[in-house]
Amino acid sequence: MPRTKNSKNKRRASAAARTAQARRAHTARAPGSDPAPASSAQPGPALGPGATLAPAQGGMAGLAPSRPARSRGKTAAAQAPAGTAAGAPPATTPDSGPAWAAKALAELLTVTYWLDPGEDGDPLSATVRFTGRRAEVTGKPQPGDTFSQEETVEGIVPGSGPVAITAEVRDINPGQWTVTARLVSRADGCTPRHRLTPGGSPDGARRVPWPRRVPIPADSRADVRTAPLMFTKVPGVIRYAFVSLVTLGVLAGLSLEALLLATGHHPVLRPMLFSVAAVLAGVAGGKAWYIAVNRGRKFDGWCIQGFITGVAAVVAAALLAGTGIPAGAYLGAVGPALLIGIAIGRPGCFWAGCCTGQPTAARRGIWSSDRRVGCRREPAQLLEALAALVIGVAVLAVVLLTGLQRAAPASVAGLAAYTLSRQFILGLRSEPPLRWRYGRQVTAVAAAATLIASLVLLARG
Repeated sequence: MPRTKNSKNKRRASAAARTAQARRAHTARAPGSDPAPASSAQPGPALGPGATLAPAQGGMAGLAPSRPARSRGKTAAAQAPAGTAAGAPPATTPDSGPAWAAKALAELLTVTYWLDPGEDGDPLSATVRFTGRRAEVTGKPQPGDTFSQEETVEGIVPGSGPVAITAEVRDINPGQWTVTARLVSRADGCTPRHRLTPGGSPDGARRVPWPRRVPIPADSRADVRTAPLMFTKVPGVIRYAFVSLVTLGVLAGLSLEALLLATGHHPVLRPMLFSVAAVLAGVAGGKAWYIAVNRGRKFDGWCIQGFITGVAAVVAAALLAGTGIPAGAYLGAVGPALLIGIAIGRPGCFWAGCCTGQPTAARRGIWSSDRRVGCRREPAQLLEALAALVIGVAVLAVVLLTGLQRAAPASVAGLAAYTLSRQFILGLRSEPPLRWRYGRQVTAVAAAATLIASLVLLARG
């Protein structure tokens, strides 16, 4: 039947025409079809003389507390300009599950740009543009095979040592990438000598203050492989340091408490069960406090205030319910154990890049990172750990000299002294102030009153 045969041919021809038309439309829309900047299509030395770009060696806040660092640019998936990774789905994001789990499992790219802010002048700001192309790509790049992203940092302090600006690039295809970066804008005040100078020669590593001599590569191009968040590297950040040191601090505190109870010839099992419950309540309280402070926008941290509040609530309940030993003896054992445990766990924040101090050019500063910007900062986390250690050792000495029963006021005084010292250390931190303007002042007054009352009770015996 000729008519049937012709109908089939027409349908086939129409299908082929539609397919060809769809391919032409897709090619016209493909990000790689529009000419991209040379640094994006063929990565090369685009950093300028002496500048360095390196795979991140290792993003909460910028350098200036009043104007935190922000990212003015967007990843290619959000911007969708020519030559970027528009429309690319997250490389390894599961189809279902919590959003935080998907974010942690998705592969991303971290790369660091080093610059030298000089030694003198007013605080600076800079914008760095990162561009990259997946190394395995031949021919026209597909969605997710290229990206362009800008990072803006404000409040860079001259004299704070080499500054490392680390970008996290998401929503790209996994694999090996070649990345370049260049300084696209800078603001340095009115005096020309305040000019921001890209830098980072091998000699620059000697300018990083002791005890953290972070090496600075001198390459102008970086070859980096994508990885899940917990396997990426950031200069000055040690992954799993927080979990490791906090766990060690908890175990050390519980062990010290058990040793003090056994030395005082008191039962150990029942009081220790209450203490384990107090630690669990502290972990939950620290998480809840962190979420409340950030108004439900962030879930990836803890607050020491919430931890102490949770522990204090369970300890108070244990004293009311009865721990099987005198209340004074239990309180005398808990105080030094908690303080020394905090002293061991608090440096984990320093190595993890959280609770960071303000940028400083002072020699007391130590080079550290907030997981996005690395520079010389006030060692707020280490100062807090030192305060907890000194106070904890002092309380422990009182316990050993007077006995657990009589040392209960010393434990309360120690916790009050730690809380009071912490209010001054918080002034060195880089995050914005708390929601309540007078929160630190009220806490300091309450801690000081508790400290005085506890010392009076201790002196009376």
